[in-house]
Amino acid sequence: MKRFSAFLFTTALLLAAFTASAQSIPLLDKAAGHRVTFDYSYGYTSGGKTYDNVASGKMTVQGSAYLLKGDGLEVYSDGKVRWTLDRSGKEAIVESVDAEDVMTNPAAIVAGYKSFDKSLKVNSSGTDSLDISLTMENGQVSRFRLTGIRYAPEGALSDFQFARSSLGSDWVVTDLR
Repeated sequence: MKRFSAFLFTTALLLAAFTASAQSIPLLDKAAGHRVTFDYSYGYTSGGKTYDNVASGKMTVQGSAYLLKGDGLEVYSDGKVRWTLDRSGKEAIVESVDAEDVMTNPAAIVAGYKSFDKSLKVNSSGTDSLDISLTMENGQVSRFRLTGIRYAPEGALSDFQFARSSLGSDWVVTDLR
């Protein structure tokens, strides 16, 4: 998976941005008991250079479950098992998930974002978007823009599960459970 490491890095930074705030963010506070969907884009500044739109995609979160699609990869997690798919490379990785570990489970950010203390700034742009910047210890500034934040009633967890039977025999599946 060529883009897998860059995708994981971007996802980890997105999670860190969410989990790093001790402040109340009404758009995230409202998420409890809902299915939340949003679009995201990521950029950063490092060594005096700015990189915009490094990654982008769509994410849906419900409780400890999530679905993330972006930059050619798809991640399905029901809060217990995570499938990461690269359809162009016909590769999949299956892993167990710790439902409370925010670095491996983006859904944990919704409930636990207030309990972390890092250098984070959050600006709300109306009722359906957030601009988040996170300054890392090395001076790099990661920027996330979440737009189109929508809330819906919780639905079936099966929406976040992936069926291995839907993959062809030409797929490489690495099961790390």
